[in-house]
Amino acid sequence: MIFEVCASSFESARNAQLAGAQRIELCTELGVGGITPSYGLISKVMDELSISNCVLIRPRSGDFTYSDSEFDVMLRDIKFCRELNCDGVVTGVLHKDGRIDVERTQKLIEVAGDMDFIYHRAFDCTPNPEEAIEILKNLGVKRILSSGQKKSAIEGLSLLKKLNEIAGGFPSIMPGGGINSQNIQEIKNAGFNEIHFSATIFEKTAGNMPFSMNSMQFLNENVRPISDIETIKRLMEATI
Repeated sequence: MIFEVCASSFESARNAQLAGAQRIELCTELGVGGITPSYGLISKVMDELSISNCVLIRPRSGDFTYSDSEFDVMLRDIKFCRELNCDGVVTGVLHKDGRIDVERTQKLIEVAGDMDFIYHRAFDCTPNPEEAIEILKNLGVKRILSSGQKKSAIEGLSLLKKLNEIAGGFPSIMPGGGINSQNIQEIKNAGFNEIHFSATIFEKTAGNMPFSMNSMQFLNENVRPISDIETIKRLMEATI
């Protein structure tokens, strides 16, 4: 079985290697489902570790329908990963109605070149997963990371098994979401040979924050925060 650790820091990536995992998905900000890690983190992992590294390409939290500028950022991030000889990229783009954005996905695959191309849990937002898997198969996607369109892979296990039958091994269906030592055997017994998990513990920091910098408005997955032109102008004019 291939064990892939969702690593959101250099320490997590190093610990995955030390524990004997075969692969990581490198990202940051697991609290919002993960976003693209910094260039510095990607290059440090590639310079100092030997574990297979697939990098999450997700420019922001929330949905998977992106503006032209966000999509351009994704292309640039993939090019950087390719220059560093990363093993793969993990990404996904949808239309507003949740269908796979075939044109943009093709472009991402082209830029990825010979890196593995993994379609992430944007797949779990598609209205017709059986149709979506055929589309991704035809596009040449190597793996699909999915929780079976549920919060956790255990909850979505019946759909995952169905998708695994449809895929027939290509693309590989990799369960992820809420996997731990108590339920991993059930998922293995269902016929899967690749597993995605984070194995997260929470290490206490210095604890010297006098106030919280978290903002619930920015965690709303149904909105996209943008600095507004008129609001900027009003603020600047208020100083005149």
